[in-house]
Amino acid sequence: MTDYKTIHGKKVKFLSSDPPAAVGEGQVWYNGTDYKTAIGSEAWASGGNLNEGRFGHASAQAGTQTAALCATGTEGPPWPGIVTSVEEYDGSSWTEQSNVNAGRESMAGCGTQTAGLIFGGSPDSDDTEEYDGTNWTDGGDMNTGRYHVGGAGTQTAGLVFGGYTGTAKTGVTEEYNGSSWANSPGSLNTPRFSITGCGTQTAALGSAGNINPPSTVVTNTEEYDGSSWTTGGSMNTARQDMGAAGIQTNAIVFAGRIQPGSTLSNATEAYDGTSWSTKPNVSTARSQGAGAGTAAAGLLFGGGAPGPSTATEEFTAGAIEKTITDS
Repeated sequence: MTDYKTIHGKKVKFLSSDPPAAVGEGQVWYNGTDYKTAIGSEAWASGGNLNEGRFGHASAQAGTQTAALCATGTEGPPWPGIVTSVEEYDGSSWTEQSNVNAGRESMAGCGTQTAGLIFGGSPDSDDTEEYDGTNWTDGGDMNTGRYHVGGAGTQTAGLVFGGYTGTAKTGVTEEYNGSSWANSPGSLNTPRFSITGCGTQTAALGSAGNINPPSTVVTNTEEYDGSSWTTGGSMNTARQDMGAAGIQTNAIVFAGRIQPGSTLSNATEAYDGTSWSTKPNVSTARSQGAGAGTAAAGLLFGGGAPGPSTATEEFTAGAIEKTITDS
């Protein structure tokens, strides 16, 4: 360490105790015993499996890595194979909860584990259901029934956008106030389905998706400000049916399906509000899995891989301390 100041232009700090890794990232210090540093670390790790494999299910995207919600979806084939079951995650295992009133697949969800909201879905559903951590109750119907939709927000300030009506893709956006849906004056600039969403009702992110016909996936991203959509940065990999976690200016999107050929993806990308960067891949490539949590502590569960998967993966981004040695 005698050449450290010559090389880097600054001395090694003496600290009586090690700082938190996030604070010490990029620094070198001596604690009286060891020379240490902290380096950034990003990785996916296996979590506890769902009790019931499924895909096209909803999640409470504002739920966390240690308090997530998984609702309905399909376990087909054979089709439709729709289930009504619900599970909650505590950071290590999933437990079954009260069933939804109307099973469906390819819907969206938002909110938290104890205040969740699910909406849309196939077959061409306009249904909305609210969850209080124990029971499900019917909410106000959407104005446009559709599936393969994007969602964001909370139970009392929800957002739905895009999707497929059964005859056409759409860019229609609706806002939920806790009891009813109202059409937003702003529609997506690029109508699409199988779009992924995250964020809030007034600061949402819609990523990629399919602009069929033809069966074409896109990379373009759009940002919502509560009244209109504007174009954001383009993703590196065009795909559909991804999972997402985080907020408009700090999000991750993962897995999905690439067209043509319906190739499953394991790619992860992060958005900083301007541009996308590549992150570590998920372990199991899949489509129509659900996401929750934040960009630093994300969660992916279920999905078609290609059959209904029970796999859960946890993403962690942060810093870890390292002792500097001669070797």
